[in-house]
Amino acid sequence: MRLYHFSLVIIAVIILFIQLDPTYYVINYVTIPASVLCLFGLIYQYTQKNIFGYIAMAGFAVFLPIGALGILSIREAMDKKMKLEFIRKLNND
Repeated sequence: MRLYHFSLVIIAVIILFIQLDPTYYVINYVTIPASVLCLFGLIYQYTQKNIFGYIAMAGFAVFLPIGALGILSIREAMDKKMKLEFIRKLNND
């Protein structure tokens, strides 16, 4: 999930630079709510509930191509969890 944290930092820097220029204030109506959705990935890390991962991926979709790093990172974490559950299920049978 290092890529996830790296993506969050890049998005924070992007939003900071956008807010410095008053001509781009309209973009803030999209980027700030999307960045809040990206933070749901932190909740996913602790709860491992897929819904939070999907919400975070929806937030990252606004920030393409940088958001692709976050989407890939969360998807990789979800895949690892699914593989681990599958292996545990095989071992229990």
